[in-house]
Amino acid sequence: MRRFVLGGLAVHVFGGWGEIGGNQLLLEAEEGALLLDFGRPFGRWGTYFTEFLSPRTARFGLRDLLFLGLLPPLPGLYREGQADTLLPSHLERGLLGGGLPSGEKVLALLLSHAHLDHTGAVGYLRGDLPVVATTATAAVVKAMQDTAQAGVDGEAAYLTPRRPNAKKGGVLDGDRELYLRRPYRVLGSLGRFHERSPSGKSLQGHPWQEAQAPLSLGPFRVEAFPVDHSVPGAAAFAVETPEGLLVYTGDLRRHGRWGAKTEAFLRALETREVLLLVVEGTRLGEARPARTEGEVREALHAEVARWEGSPVAVDFAPRNLERLLSCLEVAREVGRALVVTAKDAYLLFGLAEAEPDPWEGVLREVLVLKEEKNRTEAWENALWEEAPVREVSLKEVAQDPGAYLLAFGFYEVNRLLDLRLLEAALGRKARRGAYIFSNSYWADQEQILDLEVLLAWLRRLDFHLLPEGLACLPRDPAGVKNPFHTSGHAPEPDLLEVVRRLRPRYLLPVHTERPERWRELLLGEGTEVLLRE
Repeated sequence: MRRFVLGGLAVHVFGGWGEIGGNQLLLEAEEGALLLDFGRPFGRWGTYFTEFLSPRTARFGLRDLLFLGLLPPLPGLYREGQADTLLPSHLERGLLGGGLPSGEKVLALLLSHAHLDHTGAVGYLRGDLPVVATTATAAVVKAMQDTAQAGVDGEAAYLTPRRPNAKKGGVLDGDRELYLRRPYRVLGSLGRFHERSPSGKSLQGHPWQEAQAPLSLGPFRVEAFPVDHSVPGAAAFAVETPEGLLVYTGDLRRHGRWGAKTEAFLRALETREVLLLVVEGTRLGEARPARTEGEVREALHAEVARWEGSPVAVDFAPRNLERLLSCLEVAREVGRALVVTAKDAYLLFGLAEAEPDPWEGVLREVLVLKEEKNRTEAWENALWEEAPVREVSLKEVAQDPGAYLLAFGFYEVNRLLDLRLLEAALGRKARRGAYIFSNSYWADQEQILDLEVLLAWLRRLDFHLLPEGLACLPRDPAGVKNPFHTSGHAPEPDLLEVVRRLRPRYLLPVHTERPERWRELLLGEGTEVLLRE
């Protein structure tokens, strides 16, 4: 944890210092406090947990996470009450305190965008804490929770009340009848998506409300500015504090489809006096210009066109809807139809209310894979019964695989097995397929294992992995040239331009493993880089 005091403003950095992601920041003034994101610190998380060893939140609430320092021990910040608690005994409550400010001072959470390293710990916060986000971010958060059947860790949009069960030694039991909404204050138009329950349980509690900017929260006035990132709805925040203007970039870039948004953000603030800039630095040290999304789309077009008549699958991150748009355009240009999963379509369903342009048209154009299931959830029924979607079966795809572009990732690879079996059943001679990896690749041990599994499947199913450099399981991700992907983060020259245009008095580096790099870059430029308390 780092704490920096600028007059009457204290900035506590609980997550995101010297690490990429896991942002958990607290702005504290005498009359109130604000949270800036509340994400999961994946690096530190992986120090203690694996696939088969996870926090015992469903039984003991926040015991493990507080003890391991993965959450700040702020009393009054978390779910603790008779109707719902994640602090069921003195063992958990005894881990709070340590001279930190009271979480009861926190007036709201400002959520920059819907990636888990920024939202992955929201589920632990007290249920009455307002969450300020763009409408698109709120829609993505809810859609991902609806379709994931999330436990405590994923309860960012609504929560299942949990209470100690005396008959079971005080461990937590979840309510079987209802969910409670979190009080979102959305920046944009509010539709009906937030009212839909993902299952048979009732969805009650705080109604979501539209918020007008600038938004007054105690001693703070908050404005949100859309920025370019790999997920829709990303925003930077400008917060008027008692000591001056604080700007928080969240995650941003300018080489994506929505790069003009980042430019508009800079133009809106470059004439104002910025006291403190809290800036991401994921790609500090990378001086090369970033590949644009337009260049990625061109590479995808060229590769898909090479595989005329053959099945082609493209693997990209679930919330990277910019990439989905690129794939849709490529499919249209080469005479294929883009096939997405029901989960992808449900995400588009929520976004179509938040941002009809372009998502409503996208939802109508894609084909949605319809599969036989023993049981369908309420969110699936809503998709098939209410959304303007066109369904397609794998049997239809098998009749002419070259007519489709399949948005299938690692967890859909066994659908390619079904496709091969259906081709054989129809008497079709299977043609070699292409599997285009259009995703980020960091080459940690878990991802190397996943890639080994993926390669085993693709060999059995006669699919060629692209780019070919991944087939050798490289341990240096920088050595893999992947024309089918680009980063969601700005390279160093673009980050430096952000700082120079905003000209802050102080700079606080977060979301980077190289915070000291800022001091080298800004030497003699009049901005003080905060590195030590």
